[in-house]
Amino acid sequence: EAEREIGFFFPLEDMLAVIKPDTQHKEEILEEIRGRGFTISRLKDTVLSREMAEEFYKEHRDKPFFRQLVKINHALFLRSGPCTMMVLTKDNMLEEWRASMGPTDPSEARQAAPGSLRACFAKEILETAVHGSSNTQHTHQKIQFLFRDISTESATSPALGASSVSAFVHSVIFHNVVYPCNL
Repeated sequence: EAEREIGFFFPLEDMLAVIKPDTQHKEEILEEIRGRGFTISRLKDTVLSREMAEEFYKEHRDKPFFRQLVKINHALFLRSGPCTMMVLTKDNMLEEWRASMGPTDPSEARQAAPGSLRACFAKEILETAVHGSSNTQHTHQKIQFLFRDISTESATSPALGASSVSAFVHSVIFHNVVYPCNL
């Protein structure tokens, strides 16, 4: 009862997170995400079409690099395979996920945030292993776009069975190996 009331007054936040197809460490990244206290409430693999890439990066539409961003990411995603799209849930989600990802440039991440996901798993500036929305408005739009079968308000509802999603994630993982980030 107390937990429900706390959840009512201090709701957990949702964030769309992506494991990009350019990484060879999907299982390890999923383990890291769970190990850092995030709940994976939705998960699906999808190949990003060009139209989806444009929609995905639409907050950058007015910026001069938009076309190049879409073109490069679409080409990388097509060549590499499906993206793993997730709705993550945690208190103080935006800050926690951004800190967990680390700086966009993997070289900078290795210096400034050596335990971050990008420091551990990213290859280069165009192959950053993970992605997250920059603000909650973009998150809710992207969740609606990618998970059309749910509303953003219900993304973490008990009806979805977070434990069954966790069980699914466990079944997807072939090895339960966590690689320490000692670079």
